[in-house]
Amino acid sequence: MAGVSYAIAGSPVEQSLSPLLLAIVHDHLISMKPSLASNFKLEKLDLVETKSIEDALAWGYAGTMPDSLAWKWTGSPFGKYRTTAILEKAVEASRLVQDCSPLIESKTKKSLELQIQEISQKMELMSDSELPSTVLREEVWINLTSPLKHTLVSNAVNSIDNSMEIQSVNCLRWDGQGWFCGTFDGLGVVSVADYMGIDVAEGAVLAILGGGGAARSTAFEWANRGGIVIALEGRRSLPAGDWIDSNDYSGKIDIFINFDGGEMDGMEDARIIQDAADIVLEAPYSQMYGAAGQRLESMAKEPYNGRWLLVAQHLECWSNFWAPQLGDMLPSIGLLMTKLAYAEAVIEGYAK
Repeated sequence: MAGVSYAIAGSPVEQSLSPLLLAIVHDHLISMKPSLASNFKLEKLDLVETKSIEDALAWGYAGTMPDSLAWKWTGSPFGKYRTTAILEKAVEASRLVQDCSPLIESKTKKSLELQIQEISQKMELMSDSELPSTVLREEVWINLTSPLKHTLVSNAVNSIDNSMEIQSVNCLRWDGQGWFCGTFDGLGVVSVADYMGIDVAEGAVLAILGGGGAARSTAFEWANRGGIVIALEGRRSLPAGDWIDSNDYSGKIDIFINFDGGEMDGMEDARIIQDAADIVLEAPYSQMYGAAGQRLESMAKEPYNGRWLLVAQHLECWSNFWAPQLGDMLPSIGLLMTKLAYAEAVIEGYAK
């Protein structure tokens, strides 16, 4: 492994929970395998507020921005004493969580043996990918959010999938020798569906409102896994392509996701499909309040909080891109959600 510097880049990013998730997962892995601690360290967490992909890459080289952005949850930048101290307390609280909350346990019908087999198969595929096979003393990991996901088109960056083709890059990695990129929003949605007991390969139907980077990644991956994608007219629409099965559908809807966010004023068709869907997922996530138990109760109710998709895609970044060799030690979606609830509750307590 190596020392890792991490940032979330885009606009706005001040409210992002991704740095907290990175710290929690890193701590979980060290707890699972203490021998990693000596050479797998988090050197830096940061927020890169920008609408330019060049700024994100520049941060990767320089490790800093001219102006430090305050993290919304603590009111001060990463690297400053206040945020560092509160983050440490939050990660400590997450470390005490050993099991997923019963409120959000998986509904998948898959056996543990099958899940382990899938992890093994994924590892075999990753060994044949274009990911770096060796690491130097330091690496840079970056998540991209709006509006940067569609802006990276460069021969200088090695794409491990079709992320540049569909204009949906949400993850970068610098291994000391070159840049690599990929898209994992769609894999995250598929993972959430599986966790909630929906088998995409059986032709599960996903209705999508919106057409941004996360929506494109999701539509492509869902269709690629054998699912059916229904594209709904929204603020942004999905471009025409093989991933869309229909724009008009009256059958069973397994999942509905509003990637546009906000209310659906004047979108009667979308409202009808949302009401008919078995599961409704929100893409954005906002501030939550209360003790960890209260937060988990909220996460267990529909429409399902955007933290579900955030956590799932974050885990996919780890298992497919940043550290696939540690995939079998990563927490489940439910366990990471539970750890996040306790960590956020601690942050709120100190931030008051």
